[in-house]
Amino acid sequence: MLLWLNNSFTISTILLYIFIFIFYAKFSKGLGNKAFYLQMRRFLPCIIAVTLPPFLSSQELLSISFAAPLLTGIAWIFTYPTLYFLTYNNNSVSFSYHFDIVVGLYITSLFITLYILCSYFNIFTLPLIILFTSLEFCLLLVPVFQLAYYNIYQECISESGMMAVQQTDKNEALEFLFALPIKTKLLCTMAILLLATVLFYSNMSAAKELSDVKLNLQTTVILSALAIFLVCYLSRPNKEKGVFLRTGFMELYIDIIEYFKASGQYTAHHEENFKNLEVTVDKTSLVPPQTFILVIGESASRDLMKIFSDYERDTTPWLSKNQTSSEFFFFKNSYACWYQTVPALERALTEVNQYNDKTFNKSFSILDIAKKAGYETYWFSNQGYVGSVDTPITLIANTADHATWTKQELNKKQYDGTLLDYLATVDPNKNNFIIFHFMGSHDNFQTRYPEEFTIWGTPGKYHLIDNYDNSLAYTDYLLKEIYTYATEHLNLQSLVYFSDHSTVPDKRRQPNFTDFLTVRIPMFVYLSDTYQKTHPDVSLALRKHENSYWTNDLAYDLVCGILKVQSPNYDATQSLASSEYRFSRENLTTLLGEMPLTADQTDD
Repeated sequence: MLLWLNNSFTISTILLYIFIFIFYAKFSKGLGNKAFYLQMRRFLPCIIAVTLPPFLSSQELLSISFAAPLLTGIAWIFTYPTLYFLTYNNNSVSFSYHFDIVVGLYITSLFITLYILCSYFNIFTLPLIILFTSLEFCLLLVPVFQLAYYNIYQECISESGMMAVQQTDKNEALEFLFALPIKTKLLCTMAILLLATVLFYSNMSAAKELSDVKLNLQTTVILSALAIFLVCYLSRPNKEKGVFLRTGFMELYIDIIEYFKASGQYTAHHEENFKNLEVTVDKTSLVPPQTFILVIGESASRDLMKIFSDYERDTTPWLSKNQTSSEFFFFKNSYACWYQTVPALERALTEVNQYNDKTFNKSFSILDIAKKAGYETYWFSNQGYVGSVDTPITLIANTADHATWTKQELNKKQYDGTLLDYLATVDPNKNNFIIFHFMGSHDNFQTRYPEEFTIWGTPGKYHLIDNYDNSLAYTDYLLKEIYTYATEHLNLQSLVYFSDHSTVPDKRRQPNFTDFLTVRIPMFVYLSDTYQKTHPDVSLALRKHENSYWTNDLAYDLVCGILKVQSPNYDATQSLASSEYRFSRENLTTLLGEMPLTADQTDD
């Protein structure tokens, strides 16, 4: 036992593992048990990849030979997670950046392994020293840039910051550099030269110190295989699988590139098409000024919401109280058209659906219809701004007259309740159309509601079902608050709520469709008594269709029907608010047309 504890490889592995994991746990927020234990397993092979090569070659990990790889890896491990934590710790409820740690460890391992192999084969000469120094220098420029940005703006680089960087041309960059004080220019130049010198000197020393390294055949094969694996693993060009591209800074950098590309395509069609959009509405029905609200939930399951099922817990106390109200319409046979956010909302918010051949970039959105109908439009979101999981939705949101994201405001605590503050910005003297995009019941459920709102379980304790049910009850509470404020201050005429998709809280999320439970969503409509007297046909149609089947890619037409618009871009046969609604369980589908609803045997 004592011999095992004295083994330098074992001791260094254990100590590095403890240090890295403590850093990850302390500089992350809202980690659930699944993420916590997953990273406990994931970090171990990464750390072994760092400690094994020095051990096999009888070298010390903490030596001048490996100073440059260690400096490079440490910079990647700590910079983005630390700066993000310092910036968002007080307002964000959930974040973690384990890929930065993985990449930092693997970068260190790769250079150490290459140093050892090159020394053994006597090729660690000046050309390779210059190559290694250049690669390490380029890699270090990314953390250095982040530190400089933080020093100037006192916050981690954000979507808006990255947009500004990518939109800056050569002349603007030169103007910025010339405008810097001479002292700052000199210090920056000296720091960069010093960094390059330190790396070069360290690598020169490494070549000298490792010149007599000895390896046997087995060790050579192991290290060669490790080097090949690391090169392939770190250089994967696919954003979904490439670990380097999933680090905080690189993911943000690529997201902005993709956002500008998508934005250009969407905007090119939208600006011209919007001019030609024909929408008519009975203006007399818009007097006095009134408000329509759409609330988009996240990962809410109707099977675990009392108002829509026989669930034992009342996770919808406010909605349950309104179950028999003539102003509320509950649709217990609603489905998502897909089990992930973007494909579902691309269709829910636009003309595109499973039952036509329209394309996203060339389609109109609910916001377009509302603006043409004479409404001031608002988008209030507690979700992300750009990225593979956000960009198409952001493109739609940015067409609103007013679009706000909680993440852009560092003084806002990122629970959905923060969105209530934005209602005060809505002008009650105008006709308003408002969209709220909740974080709802997105995993990690424990971070979706304040601890003081805990109804089931223990505050602060991780428990999948309790946490999920609390998040549903919190959404019910927020819907009540939105309804109350808008009724009292904004002359609320209609409120529509549905979720983008559902989830099964006690099962691991899967990349592929596994269960209809992931698409069985809640949906309800509120119509004021005044609205129903003005438009009795809508009220009658909704009541008639309460037991009808519906998929959320038809939300666009539902809202058009409630707004009482006439347009070539509105199909009344696709709207629950119309007596012409033509869909049933037999001709509706999910999974973007691949799965008929008749295949769902959940209630059977």
